[in-house]
Amino acid sequence: MDDRRPDLAKRFALAAHSNAVLPILLVLEILETTIVPFPYEAIFVALCLAAPQRTWLFVAVTVAGSAIAGSILYSLGAGFAEPLADYLNVQEAVEAYKSTFSERGGALIFLGGLTPVPSYFVNLVAGATGYPFATFLALFSSSRFIRFALLGLLIHLFGEAVLAQWSRLPIVVQRTILILFLAAVTWWSIANLG
Repeated sequence: MDDRRPDLAKRFALAAHSNAVLPILLVLEILETTIVPFPYEAIFVALCLAAPQRTWLFVAVTVAGSAIAGSILYSLGAGFAEPLADYLNVQEAVEAYKSTFSERGGALIFLGGLTPVPSYFVNLVAGATGYPFATFLALFSSSRFIRFALLGLLIHLFGEAVLAQWSRLPIVVQRTILILFLAAVTWWSIANLG
């Protein structure tokens, strides 16, 4: 009888195949889109590599989390922009920004969801400027879908080849790459919190 626990990779693969990972993924995406900027894509990619047949489910959960988080931020922007602008005495700047956003808001919302930069500012401003909610939600959700569907497609097409190359690397190289990756993620997360 083998009493050894499965290694981290096997445990992660088991988790990726579990339905319990879906609400966790949803909450992580909501947190990442709203208040805690971190490289969510690293988790997404790892899950898709561990359970490739669930890639499109992970895409759907991610887009749902983005839509929920975007809606929360939109509502906060709509509810608190005016009182905050009055308190900070920046009403003129807010009005100027509203004008700019009314002209280019659709492109800003779409690009905010498509790029890996934190999108919470665009979502707040969309609500603050009174951008139509249905249009905002459609633009933001579709851009997030495109972003994660393309990432999922790349993983689907090239994931096995990448994993095969990874498994051929000496263990010391694998660990060095993982340590460097974790250091970079930590640095990126700390740099974006401020």
